[in-house]
Amino acid sequence: MSIEHKRTAALPGRSALALAAILILACDVGCTRSDPPAPNASQPTEKKRVPEQQFFDYRLIESASGVKQWVLQSERMDKFAGQQDVELVTIHMDFFKSGAHFSVLTADSGSANLETKNIHTWGNVVVVTDDGRQLETEELFFNNETELIHNDVFNRFTRDGDVLTGIGLEATPDLEYIEIKENVEAEVEDGAQVESGV
Repeated sequence: MSIEHKRTAALPGRSALALAAILILACDVGCTRSDPPAPNASQPTEKKRVPEQQFFDYRLIESASGVKQWVLQSERMDKFAGQQDVELVTIHMDFFKSGAHFSVLTADSGSANLETKNIHTWGNVVVVTDDGRQLETEELFFNNETELIHNDVFNRFTRDGDVLTGIGLEATPDLEYIEIKENVEAEVEDGAQVESGV
């Protein structure tokens, strides 16, 4: 009776051990499948870039022979190590001709090369001249050497109620000279619409 009792007690114990082993193995396999994959050590994790220099209410002035050509103001300028261009937040850029103001460019963001003085702006870019002409776009480059603005994106130019739209642009900052390259459409104030296949 005593031995039989031990055997009866031993059988469930072995079954319990076997069942526990099966459960552990099943859990091990199941848990391995559901766990997220471990990060690959060969792929570097992205680090947040920290500027080596940061200025608020930043101003950059370009002049020739003592005569002011343009003034760029930015709420914040970030300079990063090993990078020639500085990054700009909220841009206001005034253009001058023979010392007299003629237009202003505003944009959400941009960058400036401190050596070439070339400027790249993007995000709600608007150029408005003192006589009311207006250019609206999403990206605009200013070449300091040629003194031209240009891009390869959609543009909307308004003058005296007439509207000119199209892709790609080259112009002077006073918007006296303006060339839109592709998909040009013009709408004049009397309601007529002119389309160009250029």
